[in-house]
Amino acid sequence: MSLRAKLLLVALSILTLPWAGWQFVRQMETLLRQGQEQALTATAEAVVRALAVQAAARGNDRPGLFVPTLQQAPALDGDDADWQPAGLPQRHFASAEGATTLDLALGNASDMLHVFARVHDTTPVRGDAHWPNAAQRDHLRLRLDGAHGAVNLRIANAASGALVVADANGRPPPLRIVGEWRDDADGYRVELRLPQGYAVQALALSAFDADDSGALHRAGTPGDAAWSLRHRSATLSAALRTLLPPGARARLLDGDGWVLAAAGELDDAASATQVPAWRRWLYRWLLLGRDEVRGSERHEGLHTNAPETAAALAGRTAATWRRDPNGERLLLSVAVPRVSPGGEAGALLLERESESVLLLTDRALSGLAGATLLALIGAGAVVFVFAGRLSTRVRRLRDAAEKALDRDGRVTPFPRNEAGDEIGDLARSFARLLDEVSAYTSYLRSLASKLSHEINTPLAIVRSSLDNLPAEDLPAHARPYLERARSGVERLGALVRSMSEASRIEQAIASAEPEEFDLSALVREAGEAYRALLAPRRLEVQVAEPRIALHGAPELIVQALDKLIDNARSFCPEDGWIRIALTQAAHGAVLSVANAGPPLPEAMRDKLFDSLVSVRSRNRADGSIHLGLGLHVVKLVVELHNGVIHASDLAAGDGVQFDLHLQGIGRRPKRGR
Repeated sequence: MSLRAKLLLVALSILTLPWAGWQFVRQMETLLRQGQEQALTATAEAVVRALAVQAAARGNDRPGLFVPTLQQAPALDGDDADWQPAGLPQRHFASAEGATTLDLALGNASDMLHVFARVHDTTPVRGDAHWPNAAQRDHLRLRLDGAHGAVNLRIANAASGALVVADANGRPPPLRIVGEWRDDADGYRVELRLPQGYAVQALALSAFDADDSGALHRAGTPGDAAWSLRHRSATLSAALRTLLPPGARARLLDGDGWVLAAAGELDDAASATQVPAWRRWLYRWLLLGRDEVRGSERHEGLHTNAPETAAALAGRTAATWRRDPNGERLLLSVAVPRVSPGGEAGALLLERESESVLLLTDRALSGLAGATLLALIGAGAVVFVFAGRLSTRVRRLRDAAEKALDRDGRVTPFPRNEAGDEIGDLARSFARLLDEVSAYTSYLRSLASKLSHEINTPLAIVRSSLDNLPAEDLPAHARPYLERARSGVERLGALVRSMSEASRIEQAIASAEPEEFDLSALVREAGEAYRALLAPRRLEVQVAEPRIALHGAPELIVQALDKLIDNARSFCPEDGWIRIALTQAAHGAVLSVANAGPPLPEAMRDKLFDSLVSVRSRNRADGSIHLGLGLHVVKLVVELHNGVIHASDLAAGDGVQFDLHLQGIGRRPKRGR
């Protein structure tokens, strides 16, 4: 991976800023919710205190039964399926032993009070209400308190059918009550209706269950006092409406969660229109997912069983956030306890739509998204420019390092870098290292000439001493040692001459004066001169063009050709062949020397033209010494003529060929006077 890509990946760490901002927004949203909960709770408590001083909200000291308004009058058939939306049971009573239970429901339809009772009785002892012993059998006692006093009734049936009603003494009742008695496997059910317009202020209902021993078990409203009947109060609703803030809805609940009064409407449409739909959907997914969806409550408008209501009825203030089924609107619901002067528990449920949370969150997120995008673009651009500049400097440093030292050991001056950073320090370290390498290479290049000059004098002394020794009377056994010493001196002298020759050739190449000459004629003349030297080997000279002009140094071309012919002669067997070929090329000429013999050594293919590299055997029959400078000199000559040299095996595998691509030495501009 490139440095630029790595730095760009590092720049992506700035994406932690949106995450941190998002966490901040969530905390801010939580604090906003807590603030709204506290504000709405304080409002609800103030409303409860204000209602406590109003006579309309004080109520009475007796326990109460809520009477909801039914959507339609139920059929008197002993079945509660059509009791909607009141539902069953409204109240549940049990006997002291727990064997007998009474479920009671009340409802008002068409100005008539309807009563439904379900009794659990596993020991049926039935009888009609007017029987003399009906008081010792299964029956219901109903007390009604109205404007004309109290009415006590006995309700009992010997079998399922039309309801049989009598007064407490078994006589005909003072009221005409119609209804149905229906026995079932668990007991019986009673459904009845009072006369239209008969106003009931309080009611008491008890179920008496006679067991096999004749004992009666009672389940119903405690004591002998009737429970007051409560209805939805328009006066209380009006009083509640004057205390509510705009956009809030309040419901005053009794101890069972039935709505005694309601006022206000939810309205937060102004702020709702300020948040676009697609962002509302996003916030619903990001922020509102933890909120409960607000479904239709049981008996909407009549009764509520929400968790916050249950907590308030238990004496604790509670708040709940909900969202509508579409998930786009928030509802804050706060319930606070309320105690009537009679000591009965109740609650005030205050609700408000809270679009302001979404609105403030939307503003915060919009600002955060814009700032993060600008920061990300700016940081990305800065990092991209910095990475580009840094990678460019590194590439330049790499290119300079690759070109600083060629295969011949020549050092190219390293570009100086004055930058004060680490890359500048690295470039200056490379420059100092190359200066040291250049100085050492120059020393090595001049070492051969220095050694040859220093060795010549002691070598001449040793040679003259060895030449004078034969004049002395030496023993016969010492003469072989003398010959060995003389042979060693000759070899050492040849070595010094070779080193001096290499130095002279490099100096000659550096100071060569180019001229225009005929390369074809030069190659033909040199080839004829090599025939006697190469005999008995067969020499072929192939010159394609009668004249090929080249601007260069003819004596250096001949010297390079001498080195190639000497190299070919060393590896070509005596019955082999050597070929010299010259052809015209698009730019200059191609001079080739091929010979029969072994192929190029695989390990030395890339080092043939390096200095002091030789692949010849050290134990040659002619005793000649090779320092590995011949092909290196050829390469220097070819490079002086702006060419390249290439060595390869012949296609048939029976020899080697060297190709010299020569373009000529460039013409130097004439100097003015």
